[in-house]
Amino acid sequence: MITAYLPQGGQLHRIELTPDSVLPEGTVWVDLLEPTPEEEKAIERLLEIEMPTREEMQEIEISSRLYREGDASYMTANILYHAETPVPQTTAVTFMRTPRAVVTLRFADPLSFRQFVARAQRQPSLCATADAALCGILDSIIDRAADVLEVAGKDLDGVSRAIFGYGRREDYESADETDLEDAVRKLGRVEDLTSRIRDSLVSLTRLTAFLNLTMAEQRGTKEARIWLKTLSRDVQSLSEQAAFLAHKGNFLLDATLGLINIQQTKIIKIFSVAATVFLPPTLIASIYGMNFEVMPELSWSFGYPLAILLMIGSAVLPYWWFKRKGWL
Repeated sequence: MITAYLPQGGQLHRIELTPDSVLPEGTVWVDLLEPTPEEEKAIERLLEIEMPTREEMQEIEISSRLYREGDASYMTANILYHAETPVPQTTAVTFMRTPRAVVTLRFADPLSFRQFVARAQRQPSLCATADAALCGILDSIIDRAADVLEVAGKDLDGVSRAIFGYGRREDYESADETDLEDAVRKLGRVEDLTSRIRDSLVSLTRLTAFLNLTMAEQRGTKEARIWLKTLSRDVQSLSEQAAFLAHKGNFLLDATLGLINIQQTKIIKIFSVAATVFLPPTLIASIYGMNFEVMPELSWSFGYPLAILLMIGSAVLPYWWFKRKGWL
């Protein structure tokens, strides 16, 4: 699908194009969402550019993601989408800055693009020029990443409260293994989300640096260059926040696994204490269970009660000793 955006009469017009259409005069942004080969060839003909293939968009080399061909600049970044689902994803989006318009090529529909279109329709000045439209799209993508990071931070705070109880011993002592396993699953999802955000921010850092250099050499508008510098600082601050959340997530994961190990150790300790407590009575019972003929206690009338008392005493004495030492 090809969608052209052009400001006209104080409004932002959205026009869907076909492969046979002519690019409207004044178009500042051409958006290709899952285009067909015919639609790609049509844009190549209208704007005199060469569209990258989907395989080229997936390559990780910087030279394959950030380059120029004539007057056109090609920039590819990983954009987060499906962040609210259990399986967040990133998709490669290529931004092409041409003398006539900015072109975006994508095979997914991140929420950030829909949010920018809605904002631009309320504020057409966001798409006054092609550079303004490009910076506006990047701004929406970065804002979306910031929102997702805020949600991830709140999720980590919730897991932290569930694990530690903020000093209330009864909270984390009452947490069973099922609760801790659930915490591990939540931490795994947050880690997956933050890692994808960091990947997206790294690609955006490279993109903004390349775009800043391109605008400086090709005389981009002053407003767009100032906006771009602000976006670069925002990406840097978000990268630091993402790194902090990743570190916090690793700490909480280690703490959760430590608590699981403590619970398992307590269970093993109970079995160890029980074995130790019943070992002396078992020894006494084993002695009097031997089939020797000469055992003086066998002929005593108080032999049986004495053996029972010995077994009880030998069990109580270790238990009392463990309690006194604080091992129970």
